[in-house]
Amino acid sequence: MFNYTSARYNERLRLNERRLPFNFTELCCIIAKAIDRSTDDIENVAKIAEGGSYRVFEATFRNRFQVIARLPYHSTRPKTFGIASEVATMGVLRFYGCPIPSIYDWSPSASNPLGVEYIIMEKVQGIELQSLWYSMDAKQRMDVVGKMVNFEKRLFEIPLPASGSIYFDDTEAIQSFDKVSIVTDITQRQKHNFCVGPSTEYLWWYQGRNDLAVNPGAWQTPEEVMQAVGKRELAWLKKYGKPSLPHEKFYREIYSYDRVDPQAQMSALSDYLSIIHYLVPEDESLTVPTIRHPDLSPSNIFISETGDITGVIDWQHSVALPLFLQAKMPRHFQNFGDDESESFQPPKLPDNFEDLDDKNKEQQMEIYRRRQLHYFYLGFTSTDNTPHFEALCSPGFVPRNQTFESASKPWEGDNISLKANLIRVMNQWKGIGRTKSSEQTDRPLNYTEPEMKRVLDLDEQQKAAADSAQRLRDIVGVNIDGWVPLEDFDNAVENAASVRAQMLQAADTSTERERIEQHWPLDDYDESY
Repeated sequence: MFNYTSARYNERLRLNERRLPFNFTELCCIIAKAIDRSTDDIENVAKIAEGGSYRVFEATFRNRFQVIARLPYHSTRPKTFGIASEVATMGVLRFYGCPIPSIYDWSPSASNPLGVEYIIMEKVQGIELQSLWYSMDAKQRMDVVGKMVNFEKRLFEIPLPASGSIYFDDTEAIQSFDKVSIVTDITQRQKHNFCVGPSTEYLWWYQGRNDLAVNPGAWQTPEEVMQAVGKRELAWLKKYGKPSLPHEKFYREIYSYDRVDPQAQMSALSDYLSIIHYLVPEDESLTVPTIRHPDLSPSNIFISETGDITGVIDWQHSVALPLFLQAKMPRHFQNFGDDESESFQPPKLPDNFEDLDDKNKEQQMEIYRRRQLHYFYLGFTSTDNTPHFEALCSPGFVPRNQTFESASKPWEGDNISLKANLIRVMNQWKGIGRTKSSEQTDRPLNYTEPEMKRVLDLDEQQKAAADSAQRLRDIVGVNIDGWVPLEDFDNAVENAASVRAQMLQAADTSTERERIEQHWPLDDYDESY
């Protein structure tokens, strides 16, 4: 009930973060009161899911009516703001016709008899898409992707006055922050006033960033959005940055196992901030504040027997951003890196598919399925959600957004990614920078040819190292956070030991063996600065 039991981590810290003591009797009282029932009517309360941020319980009443209780872990951030924004966001989305479960009760503070924050909500009817995904045929999968794109179209059409996260206007926690009222019929029909306020995106609350003197939202212009993340990371490095080994241990060989000085990243952030004005698209349709689901994965989507979407859950960390920054294919439906997908070719199985053995058939079917999803999503988006498609196809879309994302990421000993993206922006400047006759059109950042070659070469080395790290995790059977399914944990431990022993045996010198021991990628490391 209180401990994380759905899987194992290779670090005790991860499990301790997910331990959640609370008053179980009080939880039953809160659930019953939320729907005006007696606790005597509750037949059962069961833990049904454990995600990265929440533990989820299902309460079943005598008449088989069921209610969901979502309780965030003590380690979940942001406190107070997260629950408050998630509930308000779901209220706005329901008003605009999105299939979102109703909220019966909620508390954004742990200062209550339960001892933790909570949301009591309607149980979504239907089946989790994840459980059907691999058994669907091509037509069924195509139909569902089309309906998902139409769901996203509804989100893109919701009028919002600024970028940031959505709240009830009277939320006590946001009164000292910038906020912009949402003025529509929603205020009369929902009996609440809503607003856009500070972002609940996780990075704004990571390792003390919420205490920095940087505006976390609301932001009324796209320039403010792009400046805010750069100023945040620069301020954090000025306060906390110190020479450190890269967190990604596969990067350390690239830096000769030396500590990396954050001054180089600070210089790249200053360069980023100096060109933001020129990166914002002139087409105002690309700068409209747009809300999206932060993780539109099959595990967060429920469908009916006929394939209609009955509910979309897990809206924590939702944030509205300018359309050109929100534009991207959901990671569970994109297949970038595959030539056929990137050239938008209709997917097909190889001509000799029937002659392949079972293992190769399975591999080809997985490639085919990934290509299908990419093709279906992009195809439906081009016809049914044209603002999103136009943003995806806008000039300079990829280098501009990659630069924003690399400027947003916390520094973990990587001095290369942001600068490499800045160089790519400069190399494509004519297609990216603003071109008004009254504005500068020459490249505003002038890096030398040797410097650009050095940085781009190092960036390729880091990407290759990241691929190696992922291959190791795939072989072992562990994700990037150290998460392993319960039934696979013992096997993962054996795989890790086997790979480690093979690498040590293959090492040519005692120095190589020592470095493998000292920098083994699956060992714990100091996450603080």
